[in-house]
Amino acid sequence: MAKTKNGKNLRLAGLFVMIVLGLIVVSVLFKLFLILRMSKFDGTHNFIVSFVENNKTQVVSFSPQNRTLSILDVDPKYKNSDLTKSLEIPIDGTVVSQNPDKSISSTLLESAFSLGQSLKKLTVLDAFRLFLFYKSVPQNNIYERQLSFVLNDEQKSTVITLSLTDTAIYQENQTIQVINASDVQGLGSRVAEFITNIGGNVVLVSTSDETMRSSVIAYNGNESYTVKRLSNYLGIPSKNSDQRGVADVIIMIGTDKVNSSNF
Repeated sequence: MAKTKNGKNLRLAGLFVMIVLGLIVVSVLFKLFLILRMSKFDGTHNFIVSFVENNKTQVVSFSPQNRTLSILDVDPKYKNSDLTKSLEIPIDGTVVSQNPDKSISSTLLESAFSLGQSLKKLTVLDAFRLFLFYKSVPQNNIYERQLSFVLNDEQKSTVITLSLTDTAIYQENQTIQVINASDVQGLGSRVAEFITNIGGNVVLVSTSDETMRSSVIAYNGNESYTVKRLSNYLGIPSKNSDQRGVADVIIMIGTDKVNSSNF
């Protein structure tokens, strides 16, 4: 009887261990699935990351299409949290570093194994893939520019555009119209500057006579990379429209974007 009871207990213990191991495996697989699903850097299109330290900020544009890296050293007088609004710079993700002596590649590699603690809007997979891409770029294809606080608006715009132009958007060269229907003066111009900074071809900025609540990006035909990218950056849904305007893409800014943190 004792042997039978001990054997039964061993089988139960073994079953319990198998269940626990199974749950761990399922948990790990689910975590990997979420990481893959949430990862944004596809290794094909332009990707912009800000590297933030205590007294230093660098905005880096990873450009797989032409295998280049553009590093923008941002003057400390610009507040890190306001880069998108104050400079109209689109940011795909942020890496926070506490070590000012580390290079960008070292920071990315460390972040990839930090369980995401130093990453914002990025996954550990993104960090590792960006690290691999960084290491593959020839040294003469890495460009570094200074964004000084004393630059005038035209100079500032030139430096940002040179550093952050999305090659795919520039090559598609779709004409873009921005219509401000938010009843907030200057919002359309800010959006236009935001788009121009990444190589968009803004041909017209206008103000609507009527206020709209919901923003929308309208296009005709197939949805282009430009439309998808702008929809993602601006947080505005896109829709196919039969109506043709003065531009290939029409961005209508409504009141829902008045307090947007995207631009």
